[in-house]
Amino acid sequence: MAFAGFSPDTLRFLAELAQHNDRAWFAENRERYEREVLGREREFVSAVGSAFEGIDPRVQAVPSVNRSIFRINRDIRFAHDKSPYKTHADLFFWVGDNRKNDPGYYLHLAPDEFWVGCGQHSMTPEQLARLQAAIVAPSGREFERMLRELEADGFEVGEQGLARVPVGFSADAPRADLLRMTVVHAIRHALPPAEFTTPEFVDWCMERFLKTKPLVDWLAEHVG
Repeated sequence: MAFAGFSPDTLRFLAELAQHNDRAWFAENRERYEREVLGREREFVSAVGSAFEGIDPRVQAVPSVNRSIFRINRDIRFAHDKSPYKTHADLFFWVGDNRKNDPGYYLHLAPDEFWVGCGQHSMTPEQLARLQAAIVAPSGREFERMLRELEADGFEVGEQGLARVPVGFSADAPRADLLRMTVVHAIRHALPPAEFTTPEFVDWCMERFLKTKPLVDWLAEHVG
């Protein structure tokens, strides 16, 4: 089916799940989840994939769980919080062959938290080394400029996971402050817009995704 918009019950379901985060409640409401959350996510992913086809065919939009749709079950094996379900919905459209480590575009939906943007949130040691090398190279000037422009446009950029400049680089290296980054993202927080429950929500997201496209392209080229 074509994407007709998310439903008011999409966020209502997530809000109620936060109050009743247990397997019995979820089992009783599974049909709601599959219809108002998962089903609409699949339609949205397909629509975003179609929108990217004429812009950047490298972008992978796969309407299935553990691909563009993050699973709602939490991994609680080593977690102090044993709540079995996430109370938000995450979607990811990536550039590359490895969904886990590639850059791409994100959409995060929750009743009290909504953001859209891009990033590369999980880098291998080799990718992190390539990022650091690109930052101190002349290519790093473009990286810094893009981050500053996105920040000026209302995006939150980050993030610096290292307390100091990594080993092998001096404190006065070009763009030394950016060498502390272990995650790269540019996200814009918002409330769900009026378009959220309409087909135009795809265009609303694409407008914001494309503002971050130069950063995704840079990451795909220099970090992989």
